[in-house]
Amino acid sequence: MNDKDTISLAVWDVPMPVVAGEKFWIKVGAKSAAKRKLAGCCVEVSNAAGTVVASGTLGDAPLAGTEALYWTTLDVPAPAKSQVAEYFVRLVSDEAIATQFSVSAAAKPEHRLSVKITELDTAEALAGVEIRLGPFHARTDKTGRAELRLCKGDYQLQLWRTAHIAPPQPISITGDLSLELKMVHVPEEHPDARWVR
Repeated sequence: MNDKDTISLAVWDVPMPVVAGEKFWIKVGAKSAAKRKLAGCCVEVSNAAGTVVASGTLGDAPLAGTEALYWTTLDVPAPAKSQVAEYFVRLVSDEAIATQFSVSAAAKPEHRLSVKITELDTAEALAGVEIRLGPFHARTDKTGRAELRLCKGDYQLQLWRTAHIAPPQPISITGDLSLELKMVHVPEEHPDARWVR
């Protein structure tokens, strides 16, 4: 490899949480700063004990919208029990090219929570609202709706969206549930305000 070439490794689309004892999919990609073709290169995923748990080869074409990010999808086994687990990803080559990611493994979700979020004053559906309940999270679509699969239990429901607020609220999941929630629009400060004196 050219001494001036640097290869970077990326992992994305990691689900949160994963279901303990089941498999989950991730995407792994590698890019050469010199735009060298990396198709066919092998990537491996190891658990914290160093055991290789998944491997594959980078595809023939770069990811759409990129110039040289060669990628693949890997099927990775989740931890057997509920926990946070660390995984290590490496590009099999002469050099030490590696990265890592972690997952939160949870029991298999038993219940479904359907949520619709609107703006308080306008009743307009809010897209892109991040919804979090413990390790479970989702994002609303353009109709302001999202669905989460959850385990039975007590959670703190939190909503986040730029220029909007909603107080966290406790929620108890004992079965399937539908909620309609509202967020308050809060005008954003001028983006350069902190630099103006």
